[in-house]
Amino acid sequence: MDFPLVSIVIPVYNGALYIRDAIESALGQTYKNIEIIVVDDGSTDNLEETLAPYVKQKKVRYFHRENKGLSAARNTGIKESRGEYVALLDADDIFLPQKIGTQIECLKKHPECDISYCGIWHFYEDSKEKNLDLRYKYYSGDEVFPNLLKKNFINPLAVMMRSSVAKRFGFFNENFFRSEDWEYWIRLSWRGARFCFLPEKLARYRMRRAGMSYAWESEVARKRKELEIFLWLKSEMPRSARRKFNIRKVIFIHWLKLLYARFGDKLKLLRKLHSWLQQKRLVSA
Repeated sequence: MDFPLVSIVIPVYNGALYIRDAIESALGQTYKNIEIIVVDDGSTDNLEETLAPYVKQKKVRYFHRENKGLSAARNTGIKESRGEYVALLDADDIFLPQKIGTQIECLKKHPECDISYCGIWHFYEDSKEKNLDLRYKYYSGDEVFPNLLKKNFINPLAVMMRSSVAKRFGFFNENFFRSEDWEYWIRLSWRGARFCFLPEKLARYRMRRAGMSYAWESEVARKRKELEIFLWLKSEMPRSARRKFNIRKVIFIHWLKLLYARFGDKLKLLRKLHSWLQQKRLVSA
């Protein structure tokens, strides 16, 4: 049987507290022909010491680089990968044992598909055993691009892609330090990459309760960057595509979201509403 190599790319910055869980979940895959690539994005904690046993036993390939952000770290891992497929795993998240094998089969059965993304569980780090379901609708094929204009429903943790994707369509934009994954999915789908949704939950995404009440300045910066995505997209589109996807309306909506974020910095009620809406989408398994 054909068992192509899969490269699991783990970017990490000061993630010594969680990195073992991520690596062990990668090592625990039922599909065994894998390589694990850890890209240390200039960490200042004891990450290197934590990784030392894995590196010594050649269970991971370790790369240290100066701090340039998540996109640059992911790109380093993708460029160093040797596999026919690339899976993305952040340092504080977890693969379920059957993830790689299931997505390999999906991509083999669907040669027209460039990128497979699956369902994922969410969990709070202070209640690790409790799985939460984020109630989103997911899309495949031609439905992906128009719906990505509305929201980002693809978590990098869910993604496995053919190694040819970056060569054909480009890498993560290293000028984006927020919403870099949304920018990438939109750019890939606009340029013709095909996404296929696999309706099985194959990974667990860690959430920190403190992160639900992050500084509102971060939200303003995020919305500003998201608006930049769609302004760029407009510049790439011919007039017919702008009309087809009503890109002016899309930009207007994202401008309103930026305005909302700016007012949220001043109004406590908006901040509370935002946090409540975030948590409302999560339901117990």
